[in-house]
Amino acid sequence: ELCRYHISLMQDKRTLAYSGILMVGKVTVNDECPTACTNGRDVIYGRAFIESLSDAQVRGIVLHETKHKAYQHLFIWQHLYKENAMLANLACDYVINLEIQDMDRGGSWIALPPNGAVDEKYRGMDSGEVFAMLKESGGSGSCLDEHDWESAQAISAEL
Repeated sequence: ELCRYHISLMQDKRTLAYSGILMVGKVTVNDECPTACTNGRDVIYGRAFIESLSDAQVRGIVLHETKHKAYQHLFIWQHLYKENAMLANLACDYVINLEIQDMDRGGSWIALPPNGAVDEKYRGMDSGEVFAMLKESGGSGSCLDEHDWESAQAISAEL
């Protein structure tokens, strides 16, 4: 079902560097997941969520999850999750979403789903820096996806 989006990302010069990572882990679609979720290896997409998106937005969310895996967000930033899971999710999303937005400013080939966390003030920062700013400002926001930090800890223990 999502195979054509993976192939599309692997064939485009802007995203072909992620080809190997797109092939890592198990990808499933189910009715229980409200948006998308990764544990840093595997990805689950919510059926209703994916069906509500344009092709460009599906490519965007697939790349979003792939970037979480590429940057090893769920392993590197586990200490932030333990402090504040919602802010950790949001911090990681802000970093990724600016990069995705920059790939196609017109959003005709790749775009973010509505309500994705995008804010220019976080440009050039890593997730730890964004987390610190969010924490300092009492920040909140809308996460684009979910992160399965508990499963990530189990994967990390296996390594």
